Amino acid sequence: MNKKTIIVTILILLGAFLSGWFIYQCWKPNNIPSGEASGSISSLNEDTSGSNNISAGTGYYRMINLLGFSKEQSVNFLQTEGQYRQKMTEYINRLDSIDLAIIREIQKEKPDKNQLDSLAYQSGKIQYALKKATYEHFIQIKNLCTPKQQERFMEVISEIGQYRRGQGRGEGRGNGKGKGWRNRNR
Repeated sequence: MNKKTIIVTILILLGAFLSGWFIYQCWKPNNIPSGEASGSISSLNEDTSGSNNISAGTGYYRMINLLGFSKEQSVNFLQTEGQYRQKMTEYINRLDSIDLAIIREIQKEKPDKNQLDSLAYQSGKIQYALKKATYEHFIQIKNLCTPKQQERFMEVISEIGQYRRGQGRGEGRGNGKGKGWRNRNR
């Protein structure tokens, strides 16, 4: 594996991490007061019949508000969201370990290209699993929705896609020239 391939691999890993961070930042429940958020989760946890070990993330509250979920939908979404976040934590931890192993190998006087190639391959497999878990999670959310909620869900997904392409939140001017994630320093 040549230096260019190693650099590209590291950049891909960094991009995956930043994508996850971006999604997390995008779905913060900015419109929920902190007291209301904690009260909502305790009442939902009581309804999940022993699922108190599942905690809600910031995207959870945002989606409930955006989609107008009922209490039953919210409880189902809480379970789905908890399982998804557990998977994401596992995948991200594994990717972090691989990133560190790549850095350690590169720092050696004579890096083992076969080892680096193996690490890059492992990283790719984890990236595949991460992306697959993400689209499966979105399909689960969509399936929780009523037909009217599915329309709003599709709008939310579309907004995420526009933001990732650099068009920002309605501030983009096409062709990636907006205030999106990739163009933040322009």
